[in-house]
Amino acid sequence: MPEEQATIGGKVIVENWPQEGAISFKDVHLRYRPGTDLVLNGLTFDIEPGQKIGIVGRTGAGKSTLALALSRIIECEKGQIQIDGLATANIDLQ
Repeated sequence: MPEEQATIGGKVIVENWPQEGAISFKDVHLRYRPGTDLVLNGLTFDIEPGQKIGIVGRTGAGKSTLALALSRIIECEKGQIQIDGLATANIDLQ
């Protein structure tokens, strides 16, 4: 049985994507449930390929939420997260 390939708009993504590892959060707004307060409000930053970063902050500052958003456990309400220029929201979860 052939292995399924990830697609964006019907185009097959390169098998070894992501190749570089650049991550961009662009005006990301996120809330845990409809009707609740935003937990990320207009967050924008870039991480260059190979760059090491640290995320620090007090309890409830949004550190874990960044990881949840990056892995699409929680979807962005507005804005987008890109890996190597591809918006993660356009990529099949599989």
